[in-house]
Amino acid sequence: MKLNRTLIAATALLAHSVWAAPVGIASGQPTGTNHPMVEDIRKVCSTPTSPIHNVVSDGSLDNIFKIYGDKSTQYGIIQADALAYMKGQDPKMMDRIQMVFPFFSTEMHIVAKDGSPITSLAQLAGKRVVEGPEGSGTWVTVQVIKKLANITWTPILASQKDGLDMVLNGQADAEFIVAGAPVSLLQKAAGIKLVPLSHPSLDNFGLYTKAYLPSGMYPAVKGTVQTYKVDNVLATYAFKNQYQAEISELVSCIARNIGKLQTADGFHPKWKDVDPTDINRIQWQSHPAAVAAIKKATQGRAK
Repeated sequence: MKLNRTLIAATALLAHSVWAAPVGIASGQPTGTNHPMVEDIRKVCSTPTSPIHNVVSDGSLDNIFKIYGDKSTQYGIIQADALAYMKGQDPKMMDRIQMVFPFFSTEMHIVAKDGSPITSLAQLAGKRVVEGPEGSGTWVTVQVIKKLANITWTPILASQKDGLDMVLNGQADAEFIVAGAPVSLLQKAAGIKLVPLSHPSLDNFGLYTKAYLPSGMYPAVKGTVQTYKVDNVLATYAFKNQYQAEISELVSCIARNIGKLQTADGFHPKWKDVDPTDINRIQWQSHPAAVAAIKKATQGRAK
């Protein structure tokens, strides 16, 4: 399996990992939400002595491997279900991945061509469904959904943009996109609809929360659409003695500037959903330097 080969390579690189300049934050594809959010961090927190590089990646699992063994990447954005998925695959590796900042939630989108007869998750059975690139947050979420809902279809691995083109061209019946709403690619898309996502097994899955994509969010979509969301975090390697100051510096910068990121022009609207104190809510181990930095930066400020 491709992921196993990547894991072996990442493990081999671990011993040679060093904190390089510029500091790399693995985000995702430019068409998603993680990439512009990291661009916002770069604009606010990058300095001549500590420049930040936005590392394009295939998503959550790729970001874990980059944190673990790529010397050009020190941080990565990872979905909570991807953390749990990899914990089941390689618990020793995941013990070395720690959260440094709680991010926004990512919403699940099922995209179909306008006029498609598909109106529910169950109707995807046996269809051609784009699951995102292997290792992406979308791909992980789709594997969880298929297992929990006991449903199968013909999987297609493709990027968000290529997947959307396949749906519109009739080469695929639907596409999953798990990204912070609004997704820029879908805001610009015409001739699409969003399929409501609801299932009792997903209601009872602890990492997913019911959510809604409101009417008007996507010009081509009519009405409000039910779905789910999953937490997203910024993570790093579990350094015990090294790089404490560097971690504290980045986390402090984001926390101090959260008001600017949420209200000033030019920043992604998803920042409005970010609360630094959520680091105490999300069920994943946190880096002590990050926790201390957030506490100091948010003291005296109302939640």
